[in-house]
Amino acid sequence: MKKWWIPVAALSVAVAPVVARTPKPQVANPDGVQTLDDAVTVCRNSGLTGWDLVEFAQRLVHRKFTRYSILSVWEPPALAFRNSRGYCNQYNTALWWLLRELGFDAERVFATRVRQDINPWWRMGHMWVRVTIDGLTLDVCAGRPDNRPGRVSFTPVTDVMPFHAWTYVNTNNGMILFTIVNVWRSLLTRQPLPRWMEREFGSTVREQG
Repeated sequence: MKKWWIPVAALSVAVAPVVARTPKPQVANPDGVQTLDDAVTVCRNSGLTGWDLVEFAQRLVHRKFTRYSILSVWEPPALAFRNSRGYCNQYNTALWWLLRELGFDAERVFATRVRQDINPWWRMGHMWVRVTIDGLTLDVCAGRPDNRPGRVSFTPVTDVMPFHAWTYVNTNNGMILFTIVNVWRSLLTRQPLPRWMEREFGSTVREQG
């Protein structure tokens, strides 16, 4: 008798604490935007063009997200956008999709390590969008409210590489395993989850005080 249910049961037990610790979505609907299709409509109705429209789209995505969270890493970008929570793979993929729907030449890129201006001591991987208009290519990221095309709150310290569909799958799978390990560590040590896993969107990893 095949015991296919054993790894399934083991995976269910491993993931259960992550699901239990994932807060309910704190949904925001700026300008009435609930879905990515709504965002396309709002952007098109703005009357903006060029870099002004890129910035409007970037800020709209930022306003839609309320929580930075890797606890909901399994949500595809469209669902993460609807639920107003996620991490760079989710919120910047949502931005990339929106910009492409608006007709822009946009590509996803990533670096395995970046230095964040708001957390200069923190090193982490990051994915963002590069947009090209009339031969000018600028970095665009929805992670901070003060970001603008060409002015982002991080500096790559490793090579910048293309971000493909398989890259999304690989990095997400790695993040899922990393999340499971850290949630179990928090559970066994009876310590709160670290802020880099779940916090107010756009806030720093280290609490201010």
